[in-house]
Amino acid sequence: MPTFKPSQARLALALSIALIVESCLDQPSVTEAPHAPHAAVMAGPLQTTAISPTGDTYLNINATNNATAATLNLYTWPDARSANAIVMKFDLASIPAGSTVSSATLHLNLTGSDATADPTYTVTVHRIMNKNPVVSSATGYTYDGSNAWTPNSCCYNNIPLAQADIGAPVDTKDVDKTPGFKEWDVTSLVQGWLSNPAANFGLLVNSDPSKARDRYRTFSSSDDSTPSRRPYLRVVYTPPDTVAPPPGLEARVGRWSSVFPAPIVQLHVHLLRDGTVLSWGLQGDPQVWDPATGTFTPVPSPSLLFCAGHTFLGDGRLLVAGGHISGVRGLPNTNLFDAATRSWQVAPPMARGRWYPTTTTLPDGEVLSVAGTDENSTAVPIPEIWDGTRWRQLTTAGMVLEYYPRNFVAPDGRVFYAGEEPPSRWLDVTGTGRWSDGPSRNEPGWRSYGSAVMYAPGKILYAGGGDPPTNTAEVIDLNDASPAWRYTGAMAYARRHMNATILPTGDVLVTGGTSAPGFSEAAGAVHAAELWSATTGTWTTLASNAVIRIYHSTSLLLPDGRVLHTGSGDGNNQPRELSYELYSPPYLFRGARPSLTGFTPTVVGYGQTVRVETPDGASVTQVTFVHTGSVTHAFDQAARLVPLAFSQVSGGLSVTLPASRTAAPPGPYMLFLVNGNGVPSIGRIMLLQ
Repeated sequence: MPTFKPSQARLALALSIALIVESCLDQPSVTEAPHAPHAAVMAGPLQTTAISPTGDTYLNINATNNATAATLNLYTWPDARSANAIVMKFDLASIPAGSTVSSATLHLNLTGSDATADPTYTVTVHRIMNKNPVVSSATGYTYDGSNAWTPNSCCYNNIPLAQADIGAPVDTKDVDKTPGFKEWDVTSLVQGWLSNPAANFGLLVNSDPSKARDRYRTFSSSDDSTPSRRPYLRVVYTPPDTVAPPPGLEARVGRWSSVFPAPIVQLHVHLLRDGTVLSWGLQGDPQVWDPATGTFTPVPSPSLLFCAGHTFLGDGRLLVAGGHISGVRGLPNTNLFDAATRSWQVAPPMARGRWYPTTTTLPDGEVLSVAGTDENSTAVPIPEIWDGTRWRQLTTAGMVLEYYPRNFVAPDGRVFYAGEEPPSRWLDVTGTGRWSDGPSRNEPGWRSYGSAVMYAPGKILYAGGGDPPTNTAEVIDLNDASPAWRYTGAMAYARRHMNATILPTGDVLVTGGTSAPGFSEAAGAVHAAELWSATTGTWTTLASNAVIRIYHSTSLLLPDGRVLHTGSGDGNNQPRELSYELYSPPYLFRGARPSLTGFTPTVVGYGQTVRVETPDGASVTQVTFVHTGSVTHAFDQAARLVPLAFSQVSGGLSVTLPASRTAAPPGPYMLFLVNGNGVPSIGRIMLLQ
């Protein structure tokens, strides 16, 4: 029978901050609090739901029921015979009758494999026929604890193991030994269940009968102690026309999806040129997430990237500067990620390590790296610039700054430091560099872990932050002859550890954070999103998300206009949120969106005129260019919005791309058309060079 194994003052201040942060940031939590997937709705006609099993078990070649086991096992024993089969049932009641299912995938989390040299194990998924199993009672002999499966000679001692009560495989996968979620396409199966619910007897996942004995794969069950590891069914469908949306509410407050599982805490997130999202945390490999399918693919990195700085190069690759050794000790490493090849490249290191630096793409395509702590936990005062092949130091621009400075390229080509400290500053990166004083903000104290964005060329919004947190927000226009901070409208909620995200309309969405005093207190968690109008300077309170997302949370604009909201934890002894949510802003419920119907170039130049084919040109009132985001620690180091000039032409629009490199440093941007209702098109990603 098989068995299973499952300045001085400034420097002193910065170092004291480092010590405080070391005590609370870099302690991996043993608590994990992901949320089991449940029914979801998304913007537009296409909707997605993640459905947990109503029950799961595995059959063994004995009379034991395993419905309460923490694992789902597949095993070959003896040679070329199945010894286990997984039985699962799903209730599709959350999908409206008459819906059209476009895809359905079964997700099982691999936790264990045999130690043999065999690299893969073939796993098939089948529809259960003839017998309707009772999961809490089914065994290798019976489907309900009393009545037998159809007899057959498949297995050891002629134990039936349900092998005569299943259809042909609906999908087959050669499962390797890499832990994590594996997927099977069960679209046809789910389509059948939805059209004929009476035939929904569940599915069976089969062992590999071609292998020699003692080959196996073990997966998490619904009883796994970590909810994010549990199995689920992801279904993408279109509801019937007879299903009317709730009246008007979403057009005012937007709508959140359900909570979906993620394999890591996504505390660094980056929108890649192909529309996928690269993320990483403290624990686990970096992952590429595909918004179209919800799948995660591991992309192991050359070094630990936790608390590095990052931004996009002019060629579209992501540059990651620094990383983590331990405590507040930073790596000097430089790593580049290429979305086209899904691969990492190691580049020459910086002069010193950096943990919590900010990187900024400059108008000439070079990249500035500022702040952080080095290999010896010492604050790094000298900025460095990457020129494409190596780093050089700005030796006359020494200044100790706090972690993750909120830096932006200004219209005159200098770098503007907005905070977190009250006095703003300017950094001239020419020659060996030079700092100069800038205007002070109005809000007293630091805006620690507040969020700042450049919502239009030279225009910055800085909201929240501080301890205790503030609900105030300030703006500055760097295009003015003498730029000065001024208050804009205040948020409904005080926040720190929040994320500000530029939307295609030029408005700014704020998500997550906490209102409570202290470093990151869950008791003050803010769930309601808020929207700042760049036109009126006022805030609107929006729908609330489900999960507490505070320190190490992130938000990222996607090309379809939704916002990914994820992360929280992986430090400060707080729950590791192994999950993500998707927010559909109100604009996605205000009528049809403009469409882009023809080819658009993927690489464009400064001042270039691009013809955009659209049948909706007459309704378009804005065309915007939004840099793809690169987010961590309440700050997007890459995103900015540039409005584009356009005119109507036959069959579409003639759009003029930015001529100024200071308004739009090189790199990947999303082009959006926005109509008079404020509804954006799906963005097209272009590389501006």
